[in-house]
Amino acid sequence: MRETSKLQRKVFAILGGFTLLLCLVFFAICMMVAYVVEDHLLDNLLAGEVRHLEQQAQWPDSIPEPRLPYLTLYTKDQIIPPELRTALPDHTEKAEWFSDSEFHFHLRRVHFSDNSSAVLVAEVSELLTVTRQSSQLLWLFASACALTLLLALYCAYRISHKTIAPVVTLAKAVKQQINTDSEISLPYNNEQDEIGYLASTLQETINQLKQTLRRETEFTRDTSHELRTGLTILKGTLTLSQNREMTKLEKTELLETVTSMEETVKTLLALARSESLKPENIPLRAFLEERLLVQHQALAQKHFKVDLKLGYKERALANRLLVTLLFDNLISNALQHASSPELVIAYKGDTLCFENATDNQLDLETALLPGQKKDGSDGIGQGLFLAKRICEALNWTISVQYRKNIYQCALSLTQ
Repeated sequence: MRETSKLQRKVFAILGGFTLLLCLVFFAICMMVAYVVEDHLLDNLLAGEVRHLEQQAQWPDSIPEPRLPYLTLYTKDQIIPPELRTALPDHTEKAEWFSDSEFHFHLRRVHFSDNSSAVLVAEVSELLTVTRQSSQLLWLFASACALTLLLALYCAYRISHKTIAPVVTLAKAVKQQINTDSEISLPYNNEQDEIGYLASTLQETINQLKQTLRRETEFTRDTSHELRTGLTILKGTLTLSQNREMTKLEKTELLETVTSMEETVKTLLALARSESLKPENIPLRAFLEERLLVQHQALAQKHFKVDLKLGYKERALANRLLVTLLFDNLISNALQHASSPELVIAYKGDTLCFENATDNQLDLETALLPGQKKDGSDGIGQGLFLAKRICEALNWTISVQYRKNIYQCALSLTQ
């Protein structure tokens, strides 16, 4: 991947540049230390010789003389060269002087007990090992620096590769899975570090975006398909009403169509909301009793009997709003299409069954498809299809059966 390799090269360049800078600094420090050590060595040598001469001058009838051949003592009786006198003014104790040739002088002032002084001059060009062998030392330090740099660059490459490897793997996984419809699963999402946090957050965010896009797509599709029939009925009825007064039957049909469309829109909006994915633990019998009380007036008008064959311990983990719409949908279907005023709701295993008698033969293959209406139905043919869509959102399974004039809608609550 181009972006990933660019990132890896950038990290390697940073580590390599830092390594090169350290090598150059180390090289400069080594050269500086070598010159400083050499200078201190010569300075200590001259300091020791000055002490010797000062002690020697205290002996009676003793004439101080340097012990080393490259040292020269200039007393008041000896004339010091002007260049050296200029290099060591009267108020200074020591100095260095480089001649125009290859000679290098260190100068020290020697004080005697009679308050006189002399100048000790050391021609140390032969002792300047670092200076005389600077080219060899330069090559030595440069070679060591180059070998260290190569080793450091290799380590920097390995470190950058190992450091960037999780990011490279993560980026490749995102690129491979971003265009799929299913939820993605990224590597390192369980790691307890920054990469793990990044992977888990990225995975959660992308999956949420995919879910949002999928809900939006489904909402647009369902809205365009499922409201078309109702709008056609409304348009036709209103067109006829322009030329004549609507009959009572037409007004009833119009009201039922609007009510059905309202329920459809309510269901589709619930399915499109992300809040509809949050589950809670629902007691099934108490919840069914609550929904039956909401429709008590319609049940009482038709003298409808509902038999609940489930205990109070049965519970389901689901979203309350979606389950409300689902149960209301199935109870309303029974009210409209049952041939006898009785509905049995039973819980068998992990399956909740809604059973009622009917005289209409069902086409089981198309019963859950959109736009399926029974003869004599006043709806817009979306009842069971919306129930199926709600079950898909709840990760439940819905199925219908028809045996011996008994219609059964079974909800499998196993997720």
